[in-house]
Amino acid sequence: MSATTSDAEFDMAIKSVVAAVAAASTSTSDEGNRHNRSFSSPISETSDCHSDSDIALLSFDGLSLAERLTSQRWHEIGNGPPPIAATSDFDEIVDQLSSVLAFRLRELLIFRVVAMRNKAMKRMNTANSAFSNNCNHNSTSGEGDSLASATSSALDFLTVDPHLGDYVLSDSISESVRNFVATIGKLHNGVGFHSFEHATHVTLSMNKLLSMVTTVEDLNSCSKRRISSQDTGGAYSRRGSSDSTASEPGLYDRQRAERISFGISEDPRLRFAMVFSALIHDVAHTGVPNSVLVEEEDELAILHNDVSVAEQHSLQVAFSLLQREEFQELKRSIGPTSEERKLFRKTVIGMVMVTDISDQERLQIVASRWKAAFPPIAEEEEDYDEDTADGGAAEATSAEELLKKKKKNALRVRRTSHDVRELVSHELKQAVERRRFSMISNATAKEYASERHSQRLGIRHSMDLSGMLIDAYPVTHQLQQHAVLDAIMNAADVAHTMQSFQVFVKWNRRLFKELYCAHLADRVKFDPSQNWYENQIGFFSHYILPLTQKLKQSGVFGSTGTVFEYFALENKRRWELEGEDISEVLIREVKEEIRLEQEKERENIQ
Repeated sequence: MSATTSDAEFDMAIKSVVAAVAAASTSTSDEGNRHNRSFSSPISETSDCHSDSDIALLSFDGLSLAERLTSQRWHEIGNGPPPIAATSDFDEIVDQLSSVLAFRLRELLIFRVVAMRNKAMKRMNTANSAFSNNCNHNSTSGEGDSLASATSSALDFLTVDPHLGDYVLSDSISESVRNFVATIGKLHNGVGFHSFEHATHVTLSMNKLLSMVTTVEDLNSCSKRRISSQDTGGAYSRRGSSDSTASEPGLYDRQRAERISFGISEDPRLRFAMVFSALIHDVAHTGVPNSVLVEEEDELAILHNDVSVAEQHSLQVAFSLLQREEFQELKRSIGPTSEERKLFRKTVIGMVMVTDISDQERLQIVASRWKAAFPPIAEEEEDYDEDTADGGAAEATSAEELLKKKKKNALRVRRTSHDVRELVSHELKQAVERRRFSMISNATAKEYASERHSQRLGIRHSMDLSGMLIDAYPVTHQLQQHAVLDAIMNAADVAHTMQSFQVFVKWNRRLFKELYCAHLADRVKFDPSQNWYENQIGFFSHYILPLTQKLKQSGVFGSTGTVFEYFALENKRRWELEGEDISEVLIREVKEEIRLEQEKERENIQ
């Protein structure tokens, strides 16, 4: 078989896969985008230049449900009509989660197929060049065969749907995904907050967050709108049309989009790992805080050395499940090589562990990582010194000056986010150069010690016993990516606090019930009914609002980055006004509910 023949056959076989990739990022209609991303508040969830670009308009059951779940407006997740409504029905929950996980897995497999095809094509072009120079026909035949077989591992898990003319997950993988989700669901304990329903809300919120990250199609769409209004009298060429190319004036290329999102929008492997992490992050949770497990010397605390006990237990349960014989095909589809599985496992572990916000050391690490990824700008520090001179006595002398200062600060925040995205910090550039140097000359501890104080061992760098430097983030955007992924995972875990007030109150009630049950069982010493109202305000002020600031300042969500802060502030405002009355009713109802449940249990025993 010649290389030309093999290439033609491969192109025919892969045509629908490539079309699916394009459809996954460009086929959503403008009208659908406006509906999906609009919202009934003074702050829009998006501008006209932003859309859910990674939602494929696919029509078979699993992905159709995934599309509808992803198309929910952020603040209304769980409030929609069936089948996307929040539910306690186990089978309906499994349907929702399986559709989202299958959607992200299909996206990953198609990405792998196209990546392997491009790699094989590159090898074949090299071989064709050698053939032209050496006139050796056999040298290209082998490359042609490798091109046809390069995608075999990913295509083993895909099948062509004759009605769609497109690739879908094979029946065996679809069944394996559903069985895995169902088993994870059954491994959740019947606790008030950290339940299978909570895993569902976090997973759907995570899926939505990932769909809101800026992509190259969003940037191109925005640019084409501007070009059209200026050059064609306002006519707009819909995103995904054949004339949308990166070479057109004003259009952003894929590398720029990757820099803006720190690679998140362009890497389905990350997106699948994030959704998987959300699904399993609280599996087998016991309904009590880690501090209680440590205090009781619980066997889980002994097993995990008193460190992030619940989180490590959830990881152990989930990965042990994935190791079972019935899920080996699913594991291979997630990562066909040990290196890919290692990367997947590392990502999931990191994301689940970051949800332990009670661990002070972990909080400090996360904060330090963010500071290293998004360092303060010198101009901001100088302005701060000016404004706070003389012990902070300097004040605006008029309302007009105060307004000017606020506008200046807002402009600085926007400029800071842009500068951080577009320019690699001086420290990070030096880290990359040091990494290259160490690969060539084995830089020693003595050489390292002579470098600036800002390049000490820590978040970016470590060292083995031989004195060899270890660069944790050899690629320029990896540090920022890790910091942003931390923030996204934390946001998904507490998404209810920055969505509608109805959603917030619902999950607030469930959290109170879980803690109060533990208190009645004499496992939680404090009574959560004391100061419940005040404690929620503190949680908003000290954790939720700073988290929403991170989401906004990262820049990865574009104009939608303000939506999280908006709803967090609105929920805090309403809680301050209504929270005392809500708390009083909530506490009374939960206590009565528990009393009735206990009576029913006693009756069943008798």
